[in-house]
Amino acid sequence: MKSNFGRKSLKAVEWVWLVISTLSLETIFSQWNENREKAYIFVIFFLLGIFMFKLRRTQRKKMEARWRSSKNEIDNQK
Repeated sequence: MKSNFGRKSLKAVEWVWLVISTLSLETIFSQWNENREKAYIFVIFFLLGIFMFKLRRTQRKKMEARWRSSKNEIDNQK
């Protein structure tokens, strides 16, 4: 079973990806008329951030379900 710090860090990593995508979106809007090539690079970062947020979130939820089921199995054996 993972420590409480490990569980919180999994959530923190999710939110870091969301912050990256939000900052990338802001950069896209600010650079769109000035430097379109730079804006396109940040479009990729924005999409990557959203993808990684969703991926990490689904992985965390699966891990939490696995931890709950293993905890229930341990409690049932006692």
